[in-house]
Order: sequence, then structure tokens, then C-alpha cells
Amino acid sequence: MDDSIFIHAKNGNKEAIEKVIKTVEPFIFKQCRKLRLKDYDFDDLCQISYLAVLKAIPKLNDQHLDSAPSYLMKSIHNALKYEARRVLSKPEESSIENEDHDGIPYVEKLVAKEDTEKIFFQSQSQWQVREAYKSLTTEERHVLSFYIEDPYGGIKRYAELFKKDYRKSRYLKDKTLKKMKQLLEAAKEDDIDL
Repeated sequence: MDDSIFIHAKNGNKEAIEKVIKTVEPFIFKQCRKLRLKDYDFDDLCQISYLAVLKAIPKLNDQHLDSAPSYLMKSIHNALKYEARRVLSKPEESSIENEDHDGIPYVEKLVAKEDTEKIFFQSQSQWQVREAYKSLTTEERHVLSFYIEDPYGGIKRYAELFKKDYRKSRYLKDKTLKKMKQLLEAAKEDDIDL
């Protein structure tokens, strides 16, 4: 394309402006087909692009007219991106009371897969285990942690790491498990009485 057309368009020649718009029109159509915005159709997006071209023409640099088409395309691209950011910055208001396309409120479609009673009692028992664990001595916690982490070699590693007799470590593990069992049974009895 001849660079003089951009100079004429910059000076306000209507025919030159129309030729410049016709030059970038395929790019406008391609970009507008890609973009989907709520409450905007293809023609709205094209109008935004045309306005971007009209605003960019007076800003063309006389020394860089050979890069004018790419500058115009970048202006179109930026205008569409700006519009998308503007639309997406205002999210759609929604509520659980809204209806779907079939007219059914979303609240009626909510179904819990979990059994809430089971979740409550499971979390209650986890709390009881934590409380029972807190009542153990530091040595009992260590041996129990090693046993829980590795039931088939944890006590041996514990004995080697803390330089303890293996038989004493094993006895401590058995004693700690009995203590935990008694604490958990006592906690369950307390809950039943409530």
C-alpha cells in the first residue's frame, strides 16, 4: 500500500480514511469473530475496532509510515482487549435463588453427597485422638510417631536414633498404645453421658 494514503488519512481526507479502514477490515473481522463478550455482538465489536482505527490514524508517525498497518492492527487489538477487561471487571450478579435455563432454582439442584452426621462424628473422634495424643509424654509421642509412620521398622529406627534398647522401646510402644486406648474409651464415655 502506498504510504501517501496514510498521510492523506492523517490530514482528514475521507476517501483515504475509508481506504485505510478497508485495508485493516479483514483483521477487524478476524479479531471480532474470536471474541465473545456478554451483551456484545459481532457488530458492536466491529464498531469498537473502527473507532480504534479512527483514533489511531491522527497519531501515525510521518517517519514510520511503513509500519502504519501494524500500528493500526495493534490499536484494534488493544481496544478489544480493553473492552474485554472492562466487561470482565464487572462480574455478573448471581444468587442461589436464580433459575437456570429450565426455570429450576439452583437451590433445588444442590445435593450433598456426604453424610453430615458421619462427618461430625469423624471430626469428633479426630478431636478426641488429638486430645489424647496431647496428654502423652514427649517420649511416648516420639515412639508412637515412629510406630505410626512405619509399623514394621519404626520402633527399630526409634531405638537406633535415640540410642535406646529395642526391647524397652517396644515395651514403651505397647504401653503408649494401651494408654491411648484407655484415653479414647474414657473420651467416648464422656460424650455418651452428654
